[in-house]
Amino acid sequence: MKIGFFLPNATFDLPGTTEVGGIESFAFTVGEAMQEMGHEVVLFGGKPKFGRSHRTTKLQLRLFDYWETRRILNLGTRFQRLVQRVHFGWMCNRAWLAEKFDVAILAKPFDWPVAWRWKLSQPSMRVIMGWHGTDFYPGDSLFYPTVDAAFAVSNTVADQALRRVGSRPVVFPNPVDTEFFAPTTDAPQQTTMLRLAASGRLVGWKGFATLIEAIALARQNGLKLACQIAGDGPQLKELQALIKQHDVEMNVRLTGRLDHDDLRELLSSADAYVAPSIGDEAFSIAAAEAVSVGLPVLLSNRIGLREYLGSQDCLTFQAGDVKDLAKGLQELAARRMLASWNNRAARHSRVKTLFSARAIAGKILALQPGQGVSRSQKALSAVSGSA
Repeated sequence: MKIGFFLPNATFDLPGTTEVGGIESFAFTVGEAMQEMGHEVVLFGGKPKFGRSHRTTKLQLRLFDYWETRRILNLGTRFQRLVQRVHFGWMCNRAWLAEKFDVAILAKPFDWPVAWRWKLSQPSMRVIMGWHGTDFYPGDSLFYPTVDAAFAVSNTVADQALRRVGSRPVVFPNPVDTEFFAPTTDAPQQTTMLRLAASGRLVGWKGFATLIEAIALARQNGLKLACQIAGDGPQLKELQALIKQHDVEMNVRLTGRLDHDDLRELLSSADAYVAPSIGDEAFSIAAAEAVSVGLPVLLSNRIGLREYLGSQDCLTFQAGDVKDLAKGLQELAARRMLASWNNRAARHSRVKTLFSARAIAGKILALQPGQGVSRSQKALSAVSGSA
């Protein structure tokens, strides 16, 4: 089977930078798994600008020039991203159609108009939509009938899709490289210090400011803790100032963006992982990687990953609530005394099959036309959604 991934920003830069996050990691992880299963896989992405580079991969890449959103008329971020994707689709349309893909995999509503154009020329192409969030815009539902099957990475996202387009996608999680992100032979020795890890793009909705404030509060309440936050982004200077303001320079370290090996080492050296997002986060591959390494996680209630984890692996707190997050940090420290809470091998075993890239790739390719998509419902939503 010949499979095409249409995801321009997957190759804009390295993972963990401002424009390359979980969805982009998904494309590489699933695409490489499909390739290992014997399929031909091609990823259409943006050609990195000067001074940038994309991650290494075994996938075939077809790279094309793209418009940066900052150079597009600012009528809102979603308008800029829609223009960027439609322009990119126009630029690579001939090359895409020449590949004659059996399956096309999309990850954003911005791509529906592009896929609609493909189907005019190649109606037999099976278009699969992966719902990883919202990114809606006026009139988007008019193009949704071009999608043949759909999946979502959490029930929360599936419900959002249902409200928008009138049909509910099939639900299964994002994949994780569970072979790479696995427990090390020797877990770090227990100390009186609670060692935390966090990672992601340094942008406001990721909630790192809330985490820093909660660490300061927990320290005031007598908790000994240290946190390393891996990532880069536009909020860097603001977070540095916040760390200084709360006098937690000895408790919080911003490591910058880490490559895969260094990130795994960071996770392996921690006692727990914290994902403090204050905005809706469809899944959180970064937190799932931490669980795969064997760490318990403390997640905000805006993160979809929590749907797949039980109380033996996950604690949750109210997003944006500094006091509730600080309380969660105290609970993490208390549970370190429980042998079952610290059993990294058992935790990895629980999620290894659930998050397996090959298993997820197989589920995606098994989706048949009509699964996760109701034609009659979509027709109705096209009218109401564009109103």
